[in-house]
Amino acid sequence: MDLEKQILEGYENIISSLPPVGNLRFGRKMVRVSDIGKQYYCEKALELSYLKPLPQTKRMADGEKGHAAISSTAKPMTHEEAVKKAVIPRTKPFCLYEFNIAWLSKDVPIIGSVDEAWFQQGNVDLVVERKFTNKLDVYSSYHIQAQLYCLGLGEMGFDNTTTRYRIALMKRSCHDCLELMTLTCPTVTCEAETHLCGKGESKAFVYPFDKQPVITNLEWALDFWIGRRNAIPTMNRAKCASCSYKTTCENSLVI
Repeated sequence: MDLEKQILEGYENIISSLPPVGNLRFGRKMVRVSDIGKQYYCEKALELSYLKPLPQTKRMADGEKGHAAISSTAKPMTHEEAVKKAVIPRTKPFCLYEFNIAWLSKDVPIIGSVDEAWFQQGNVDLVVERKFTNKLDVYSSYHIQAQLYCLGLGEMGFDNTTTRYRIALMKRSCHDCLELMTLTCPTVTCEAETHLCGKGESKAFVYPFDKQPVITNLEWALDFWIGRRNAIPTMNRAKCASCSYKTTCENSLVI
């Protein structure tokens, strides 16, 4: 079986085999990579977001707008077309935005959408995880999420042995910047690691992908979804102080 067919069939088999009723926590049929990242920020806050969902905040909406502004510059294509582009021989890496991935870990379906990934003949050169935030600091949850995308691409059949990942942090005010919509922001085009303009500031950091640690991280996270343990709250008071559930969470450190 050629690589393109292997990747497409594996993805479709997972998506088409999802049960009509989920047997994971909260009745989920699959686990999202973004949710696993949230577990490493505060698992209790993630739990509350399912049990007591809140309306979308402006900062969430602005983040979505920022991601959409960047991906809107790409040519629309089907998943089949995207995989074909990713595996064919080429002299320069090819970029895909919002690329959907799916794989199984101990029979648990994991799904995600990669902000940006660069491919060359089936090899994953670079994975980009982008965050719109007013704190331009790299948290462990950002690393987990980016590395899970790297892992998932490898589990699908792509070669991730030399993959690097880039965490790009942008101020929330950047969400409607013209430089995003025209792909001229140097931290988006990977021409610079820092950038400051009239709309805001951005920073980017590049790391090598290390497979084994993130497998261990994934196993810990899945124990929550399959019901082996309860949610573990953060012990970081600063996280509680900025949390939407700080006045209702029984584990809040700021009440």
